[in-house]
Amino acid sequence: KLHIGDATQIIPEFEDESFGLAFIDADKELYWKYFEATLPKIRKGGFILVDNTLWYGKVVEKVESSDRATQGILNFNEKLANDDRVEKVILPVRDGITVVRKK
Repeated sequence: KLHIGDATQIIPEFEDESFGLAFIDADKELYWKYFEATLPKIRKGGFILVDNTLWYGKVVEKVESSDRATQGILNFNEKLANDDRVEKVILPVRDGITVVRKK
């Protein structure tokens, strides 16, 4: 079943459901919030795909404080790098896709 809408409102509605795959491509400054809401709903061994994690290469450049989207992706990438609940890899395809597998 495909669900389209504001993830911060939709995900909590799935009380007793779990998923094998989720795809995050939303407000970049809220990526970590979406990830934290999604991870508990992913079954062990399931995947979360996160789009745009290389963000036009901006994640390796000096970032303006006003660039909230890039700041959000940097925050997400840094937190995810230290998250022991998952295995992860960034695929350098176009804007970058991070593949996350729940342990």
